[in-house]
Amino acid sequence: MEILLIDDSSSDAYLLKEVFAAKTEAASIHWVPDGYEALDYLLKIEKYHSVLRPDLILLDLNMPRISGFEVLKRVKETSEIATIPVVIITTSRDPLDHTQCKALGADMCMTKPHALKDYETLVEKVMDWACPRISNPSLMQKSFN
Repeated sequence: MEILLIDDSSSDAYLLKEVFAAKTEAASIHWVPDGYEALDYLLKIEKYHSVLRPDLILLDLNMPRISGFEVLKRVKETSEIATIPVVIITTSRDPLDHTQCKALGADMCMTKPHALKDYETLVEKVMDWACPRISNPSLMQKSFN
């Protein structure tokens, strides 16, 4: 499974990559630190011309230059990439942010944990949700935690 992680925090990205690697061999994580680079990656622009299309996008909301909300909106409005499932992983605990993510087309919204064991639980939930849906897109349905 190809996963694109979009997060401006290198420490959060490192932690998520490590936990995914420990929890599953089925995932290959590619990290980009901002929304503009994410859109270049997803649309295979310039240095990303030969990357594989991700099966899943993990997206942080609070990023400089272009917010996760704007990235989500652009992904869901772009026909070539609109069907890629997007899981929001954010520090925001604001229910309005989660509601806005749902309205923009996010498939799942989760709050970033503080403890390592909670990151493991988050990764398990994401994989339990994503794996069957990626192999059988007809199972795709929105899920907000």
